[in-house]
Amino acid sequence: MKKIAKISFVAVLAMAGFTSNAMAADSIKEAFSKGKVKGSLKSYYFVQNFDNVSSNDSSIWVNGGSLNYITDSYNGLVLGTTFQASSVASIDDTAGKTKNTMDISGALLSEAYLAYTQSNTTVKAGRQFYSSPLVGGSGSRMIRESFEALFLTNTDLPNTTITVGHLAKYQKRSDGAGNVGKFNNISDDGVFTVYAQNNSIENLRIRAQYAGDKETADVIYLDAKFNMGDSYIAAQYYGTSYESSYSNDENAKFLGFKVGTKISELGLFAAYTTTGDSPTLRGFGQGPYDTFTSNTKTAGADAYKADTDSYQVGASYKFSDLQSKVRYSSYDVQAANSDLNEITINLEYKFSKEFKVQVDYSILDYEDNIKDATDFRTKLIYSF
Repeated sequence: MKKIAKISFVAVLAMAGFTSNAMAADSIKEAFSKGKVKGSLKSYYFVQNFDNVSSNDSSIWVNGGSLNYITDSYNGLVLGTTFQASSVASIDDTAGKTKNTMDISGALLSEAYLAYTQSNTTVKAGRQFYSSPLVGGSGSRMIRESFEALFLTNTDLPNTTITVGHLAKYQKRSDGAGNVGKFNNISDDGVFTVYAQNNSIENLRIRAQYAGDKETADVIYLDAKFNMGDSYIAAQYYGTSYESSYSNDENAKFLGFKVGTKISELGLFAAYTTTGDSPTLRGFGQGPYDTFTSNTKTAGADAYKADTDSYQVGASYKFSDLQSKVRYSSYDVQAANSDLNEITINLEYKFSKEFKVQVDYSILDYEDNIKDATDFRTKLIYSF
């Protein structure tokens, strides 16, 4: 399979060469001259406070941004790049709590890909951002995670999207030593994935995905969401089959259910998830936290632990340019002294189309009181 991925990448380059010969050089020049540039300037300030006096609080202020360039389509061929940068302006973190997430200074070319579209099929190869229920890079910090991958997406079937992919390398936020993470092998043979989404039945969206490698596990994800006017119901399922060399845990199962409704600008929702005797693998990368009981600080990670029941109730409200959301999440973990109740408040205000501020505040109330904490995040983002 790895050889197939390499051959496919060469095929994309070959198509690029073919189209270059089929058109005059001026047309290639035009594709670049009509390319689009976009980006963002960001300033993030994060603070963590712990109730336990022996735990060190932390605060960090980071500035940075990204610059993206994508050519105009040239006989179906597109070149895309994204450059990211981060610089720590101020830090108070003696315990190193932010070393893998925010304590990062440096820059990296996180996207450099070729994409070729013919009819209803697109092949995309190279460094690229990717997000799906089982495979994805996190974008919650200054540096967004990326992959070196090959994807083939087809929409020939009515109301259906199918993506087949191979991910060879993974760029984390940080290398743990204050620098931007580099592209490193995910595993010996990489991660293979197949994703499908169907909207054939009115008001019903169905998604299914497989992802796995030879070293960790094979994971299956299914979900369905049915809209009923201003209300909806949804269900999700994870199935994990671990490689014996990775874990002695038995095959794991995860079920989730969610309901929601909207009354004018007020949204209300509630969710429940449950796991079996073994922990569920949520996916590959720091992005996949698709549990219905996810939140901001812990991302709902406890919901995937063995023998865990999770609950969440919440409300959202939009008033003009202000969007708000409040969630109360409870994770009942079978392991002793491991329960967590988490309150999450998210606010976003748009000063203009380009400029916005986001404020997130989380309260973590653990059964083990020594872990109790609060988390405060402010993000200023200017997009162009």
